[in-house]
This record gives sequence, C-alpha cells and structure tokens, in this order.
Amino acid sequence: MSFIVCGKKPFFIFMAITRVKKEEIISKLSKLFKKAYLLVFLGFRGLSVAKASELRRKLRSVGASYIVAKKRLARLVLAQEGIDMPLVEGETAFVCSDVSTDSALAVAKELYAFTRAHKEAALLGGVYEQRIIAAETIVKLAKIPPREVLIAQLLGVLQGPMRGLVGVLNGPQRGLVTVLKQIGDRK
Repeated sequence: MSFIVCGKKPFFIFMAITRVKKEEIISKLSKLFKKAYLLVFLGFRGLSVAKASELRRKLRSVGASYIVAKKRLARLVLAQEGIDMPLVEGETAFVCSDVSTDSALAVAKELYAFTRAHKEAALLGGVYEQRIIAAETIVKLAKIPPREVLIAQLLGVLQGPMRGLVGVLNGPQRGLVTVLKQIGDRK
C-alpha cells in the first residue's frame, strides 16, 4: 500500500499483491492449515490493534496462530485440502490450533471468551477434523468442561449402580432390625 499527498490530505492507493507474494502467502497458509486440528474463521471488523494484539498473545499461550489473509487465498488452500470454505462476510482472520485435541479446546475457549468480551469480534465458523463447522459448534466446544471435571462426572455415573445395589442388599437387614426393635418396644 502506498499513499500520495495531494493538497493537505494523503490518500491511499491499494496495489495488487504480486504473484510471488501470493505464492508465499499460499505456502504459509498451507503449512498452517495442514497442521491445524481446529481452524476458526474470526470476524474482526472494528477490532482495535491493541485488542488484536491481546488476542494474539492469549492464543500464542495456548498454542495457536492468528493470521489475517485474503479469503480468496484461504479458499484456494482449503480447496487443495478438499474442503469448501463457506462464504464469510467482512474482514476475516484465521486461527489455527496445534494438532492436539486439548489445544483445540483451549483455543475454542479463548476465542469464545474473547468474543463475549469484545463485540467487534465474531465467530464465523471453522474447520474441525477436516469438516466445516458452524459458529455454534465452536461455542459448544468452548463449553466442554475441563478433563478433570469430565472424569469426576464419569466416576459419579459409574458409582450410581453400585450404590443402588448396596442399598438393595442392605434393605432386608434394615427391615429385620426395624422389626426386632418394634418387638422389643412392645415388651
């Protein structure tokens, strides 16, 4: 981008990206998209540079990349992977997680929290395990409890039938004790 000063106000001239630059961008996007377990399309119209930098820092801490590229180039890269990118409106950033499931969930949680705090940013959808997903699916991923909570819930479910069995087995003994106590109270 270059600008020309005409009178007192400069105006900008947007120059086309050269073919070499496009190939570099496609190569970089291809590497990122191939290793991504979760790829999120994030609308960022009106998001300040400071807030975008804050988001980049948070995403880096959970092992994710935040990149802004032309949607047309991203569409080409995804088409090479056999994925049809949905039409998304406005300025779009691409957030790529690492190869692990834990990282994908952490990225979803960070993005969900950020979009709730900053209304300028919006989840537009994404790609999860090589399938297109809606923004609602990303929200569902973000709301999955931590691993420790899931394990505790599973243990609670597994202990339920055992508690019931113990209660059933103790029932006749309790009944016998109750009957003997009533007989003892009568005498």
